[in-house]
Amino acid sequence: MPFPCLLVITPETNPAPSADPVYDMDRWRVLEWQKVQPEEGVYRYYRLTLQQNLWGEWELVKSWGRIGQRPTRVVRQSISSPDMAETIAADVDKQRRQRGYLYCIKP
Repeated sequence: MPFPCLLVITPETNPAPSADPVYDMDRWRVLEWQKVQPEEGVYRYYRLTLQQNLWGEWELVKSWGRIGQRPTRVVRQSISSPDMAETIAADVDKQRRQRGYLYCIKP
């Protein structure tokens, strides 16, 4: 008599993944805004990173904090496609500029 809590995993209950994830690294992006006001001691950044996770799913990583320090906060958001990130980035750009941040172009 088998143990009552035993879970038997068969190919029917746990099928193998159909294929390895496909990474489209040409569409990965990093956008950054900075706010620097030395007279007030303000040295802040806000970063958006569009990337794929280990399973090939798209995610948007938002991080912010003091320039030169580790991020104060990191938030990961799953998105359906890189095109969705463009609309989110436009909204973030508008909000950051209203708060005095400037977009940084990184090589």
